[in-house]
Amino acid sequence: MIKQLQNQADEIELWEIELEDTIELEESDIPGVYFNEFLEYVDEEGNILSPSEVDAIRYKEDYEDDYYR
Repeated sequence: MIKQLQNQADEIELWEIELEDTIELEESDIPGVYFNEFLEYVDEEGNILSPSEVDAIRYKEDYEDDYYR
């Protein structure tokens, strides 16, 4: 049994796994926010943004004005 397992281990080939191609992002109407392949809002690194995060970025200038009033 041990000899059979050793023979099987000798037959195992290691394959080099290539990383997926980099994700191509399309620019959205919001600076710093992009669309991924599923048309979800993402940041520059490809992290999916929630609707509230998108709104916070989109209306960032409006929020800053309210903060300083």
